[in-house]
Amino acid sequence: MTGAVIWALGVGAFLLVIQLFKTRVAQAVPIARLAGPGLFEIEVVGESHYQEEIESVVGGRTEDGCEEIVEAALILEEANPHDPKAVRVDIEGKTCGYLSRTNARAYRDELAKLGHGRITGRCKAMVVGGWDRGDDDRGHFGVRLDLPVAV
Repeated sequence: MTGAVIWALGVGAFLLVIQLFKTRVAQAVPIARLAGPGLFEIEVVGESHYQEEIESVVGGRTEDGCEEIVEAALILEEANPHDPKAVRVDIEGKTCGYLSRTNARAYRDELAKLGHGRITGRCKAMVVGGWDRGDDDRGHFGVRLDLPVAV
């Protein structure tokens, strides 16, 4: 997916899909569940660097690959040396990639508008690919997120 992502539901509607949990993660960052429309339109970038981590999440490669739905955490990563506005995508506590620069900024802007600038978002994610048919026919894993957005 290319182009800018617009947080489609607007500030009022976006509030409806964020549910703050009383649970806290390390460093006392609140968690919000972000309910998407079930389309898994947002592609995670940089996942080629995290193939082993993604493979371990889905239990290995198969001949046909996978389309497995899991839960992802969106971690704001100000200390990232390449981009202080980076948003890391973790699955089962393992880094699996990042939101693109454009998507990370749009995501952070929407959180800031809502007064939740330091929140960890959780959403559904789909891990795709990862086939292994032998004879050098191996597919990379990819990750797509189900977030309340439109292009």
